[in-house]
Amino acid sequence: MNPSDTDKILHMQLAVARMGEKELMNWWNTDIAYEMGGADFLKRLLGDTLAPLASAEGLLKAAALKESQLIQDMPDQENARTLFLPEPEAAIAAEDRIRYFKRYPDSLPENIARLLDPKTEWTAEALAALIPSGKSPEYAGSSFGREIERPPGAGIIDIMANLAAMAAGNDKSRYILAYYRDTAHE
Repeated sequence: MNPSDTDKILHMQLAVARMGEKELMNWWNTDIAYEMGGADFLKRLLGDTLAPLASAEGLLKAAALKESQLIQDMPDQENARTLFLPEPEAAIAAEDRIRYFKRYPDSLPENIARLLDPKTEWTAEALAALIPSGKSPEYAGSSFGREIERPPGAGIIDIMANLAAMAAGNDKSRYILAYYRDTAHE
């Protein structure tokens, strides 16, 4: 996966992850990216350069944990793919990219740096506006969430954008899992 595509995925994930913090939508029990929350502690511990990247890791882990809890009783859960638990190639690329930014912080794209800036006063609406809008995918409601089909030939960026858009449409304090089945790796 090329770095540009990975950065697009990280941007979408981080926009939804910031939206899900306690102060906004309350989907996960974190406030790690807020100046008056965990960001101040991370800044004192790690410094100005690494603190935002540490908060990014924390945000992504909190969101992945929430999604993991939601799919734990799902049949064929090993084939379920979500925004924060994507296909292995995308997950590894995102982790590697954050490690790269830690080594070379000057290469952090401006749009991701802005998302991670603890001084920025985000609203859920402003974060949702950062997610690429497109055709809202059709989904089948299930007791586990909203299952979409991966259209033939759809790239990972397209499917992640669909998942991010669906997640951004959730109500406050109510995170409904958006997912698809990865049948290519069976």
